[in-house]
Amino acid sequence: MTAPAPTSPIVRTLAALDVSPAGTHVAITADAELRAALAAAAEIPSVESFSVEFEIKPWGRDGFALTGRVKAEVTQACVVTLEPVPGRVDEAVSIKLVPPEGFARWEEKQDAEGAIDIDLSAEVPEIFENGTIDLGALALEHFLVGLDPYPRKEGAVFDADAAGVGDGRAELSPFAALARRDKE
Repeated sequence: MTAPAPTSPIVRTLAALDVSPAGTHVAITADAELRAALAAAAEIPSVESFSVEFEIKPWGRDGFALTGRVKAEVTQACVVTLEPVPGRVDEAVSIKLVPPEGFARWEEKQDAEGAIDIDLSAEVPEIFENGTIDLGALALEHFLVGLDPYPRKEGAVFDADAAGVGDGRAELSPFAALARRDKE
């Protein structure tokens, strides 16, 4: 059983039928309420600014090419001191989208012996459902990917001895709990 995908605080969809043959431009700028929701979704102290620029153009028989950028100014917590650290997101977006019925040509197929030949150079598109492209989910995904996973305040250094973990190797051992029990 898989967990349901989180819903995006950015509610912005585009009907596939509304994409112009020349392309459709979509811009999203977050207000204070949306920035607070983005901060909560990312589990960070705050999002000071957030903007998205997408260009969606028809691609192939029934798909779309989406390009653009997701930008944000954020405050994260330092992984060492937990003090606020300013950060920046600037993620380029370039994906292809197809409806489920158009995805069959990219599905992995087994040969007579059961082997699967995977072309790692092939660009596999993402699927959009019900004739609607969820721009909010795509923007959130690229925002989260663009966050620094280990923000660190300049000059912050983890002191293992002060934290009581010595060189840290013993705490990582699967036998660390047994060693602690034997010392008691």
